[in-house]
Amino acid sequence: MTIKHLSLNKLFGRQVFQTANWSCWHPLGVIYERQYNNLKIEMKLKLTPKYIVTFLALTFLMHEAHEIVHTSVGRIVCGAWGTRDFNVWGTCESCAANPFEILSTAAGPIFTFIMIWLGSSLLKQDKTENQKAFGFSLIFANIPFGRIFNPIFGGGDEVVVVDSILHNWELSRLVVLFLIFLIITYPLFKTYKLIENKYKVGWFLGFLILPIICDLLIVLGVMNTILEKGVLNNYWILGSPILVTVWTFSVLTIYLLTRKNIFELTKK
Repeated sequence: MTIKHLSLNKLFGRQVFQTANWSCWHPLGVIYERQYNNLKIEMKLKLTPKYIVTFLALTFLMHEAHEIVHTSVGRIVCGAWGTRDFNVWGTCESCAANPFEILSTAAGPIFTFIMIWLGSSLLKQDKTENQKAFGFSLIFANIPFGRIFNPIFGGGDEVVVVDSILHNWELSRLVVLFLIFLIITYPLFKTYKLIENKYKVGWFLGFLILPIICDLLIVLGVMNTILEKGVLNNYWILGSPILVTVWTFSVLTIYLLTRKNIFELTKK
């Protein structure tokens, strides 16, 4: 890195230097000044068929991870697996009186919010374009709009958890909406700020809304319908029907084999 000497004068016995990228107090007493003006924050997004396939695989994988976190915590708390399909799950019958059963309900949203904030942490200025592409994709693959959608239309994990404390469903919905907006506003703001494309609002709304539509149509619509017809509905590992497990490993395999396609989002 080239360092340009700004002054021969000493400031409290220390020389002043400037770099193009960073600032700190040098261990030997040299001052460095950080400049952000030349750092590129925005990126032009590009959708390709390869990216869409991998992004959808990541979306379905995050959906299934959310459900597995629910049922796994339920297994730990209750001592046995409950029942589930592609979207609805429950703890075992003997767990109804367990005061810690609510932890299994809270676990899913907590996991999802952690993933969203993990994605947000990859959108910092000092991250590479590939890291930003993955972070951007990870945020929307966790369907943040779905966290808002559920309490607006009357339910959701978060409302169940808060209602167990407030014992007032309508008040719980309002509290949950406020908390969710508080949690996801900053990550979503960072994704919006990142978009350089023309029709920026359209790109943002597309990533916000289209994943939940795909999830509803494919996972809840097609896959749940197949399961309800009795196809591979016997329970197997992880307390899940065979069809759910086959789906989980399928989307995991697709994502792992094509994961580099995520970087095509910002590929020039």
